[in-house]
Amino acid sequence: MKGTQVRIDRRELDAILRHAFGERRHGVRATRLEVGSGQINDTRLLEWPDGARRFLRVAPSDATADAGPSWFTAHGLRREAAVVAAARDLADFLPATTTHDFDRTVIDRDWVIQEAMPGVPLSEADRQFDPDVREDVWEQIGAFTRRLHDVRGPRFGPPTCGPRFDRWSELLDWDVCGLIADAEKFRYDPTPFQRLAEVVSSHRALLDDVRTPALIHSDLCRPHIFVEPVDGRWRLVGTIDLEFGRFADPLSEHLITGFEWDNTPREMRPAFMRTYLPGEETEGDRRRITIYVALSLAWFVPLLAMQHEPVDDLMKNLERAVREIERLDAE
Repeated sequence: MKGTQVRIDRRELDAILRHAFGERRHGVRATRLEVGSGQINDTRLLEWPDGARRFLRVAPSDATADAGPSWFTAHGLRREAAVVAAARDLADFLPATTTHDFDRTVIDRDWVIQEAMPGVPLSEADRQFDPDVREDVWEQIGAFTRRLHDVRGPRFGPPTCGPRFDRWSELLDWDVCGLIADAEKFRYDPTPFQRLAEVVSSHRALLDDVRTPALIHSDLCRPHIFVEPVDGRWRLVGTIDLEFGRFADPLSEHLITGFEWDNTPREMRPAFMRTYLPGEETEGDRRRITIYVALSLAWFVPLLAMQHEPVDDLMKNLERAVREIERLDAE
């Protein structure tokens, strides 16, 4: 069942290939990728007999997006295009789109065709590195993430196709209200999300210390980071899947919150932070990160529910994260 909600059929695939390539579509092999279980887009590797390779990514339909979590969207690929445009100084590290159709000319969904990112996902290489090489790579990731977050926007929220707010706390209010609605929609306990809404409300002043919206990837993680050896040194060469990029508190970046719950290797945090945030973190930084950890965990619950997967273990982790915030508040 996983991922079937977003998949296109053979007729739709052929319509896209005919529109994009005409006669050159003949002989192309389109292999469905199961990376991420196809939860957001239907992604296909396109390979031609001459060895050319590209990726086709097809967004969910409006109906599928409406049936999914509050944060789900049929316009993620449009958002990604806007993120790439905003971060144009980092173009060498971002997906290069060769063809797209946001007018839905041939099917009722957005789609893009992109050049293959060079290298391999960091998730395949990270733990194979020698310690010095691994630290070097994570320092490069820290420097790249800093450059991305140095891109600033006028308001908090996605660069297009989504709500935008003057205050950071207002965007988080919108997030948690959606998560409460998701709990009711998918029929699991809304209590942790209601408590999370109270956390956001009670920390409004702390959250609104963040005054400048910074561009974040939102889903930056090892499967979405690519590396390859260049002149004898492993180099960061790019990142993919930016459809949830938005202007936010940079410390809410998924990679940063992941250090706190082992989605990002905790032992690499010092190397990352050396180039990402030279100097000491403030107490306010650390307190906000505890809130973002809970929000990151909460984001995944309706995704699992939409996929008809059990949510009990993730809910327990979310409840622990909320209790930790409440414990710190009580000190």
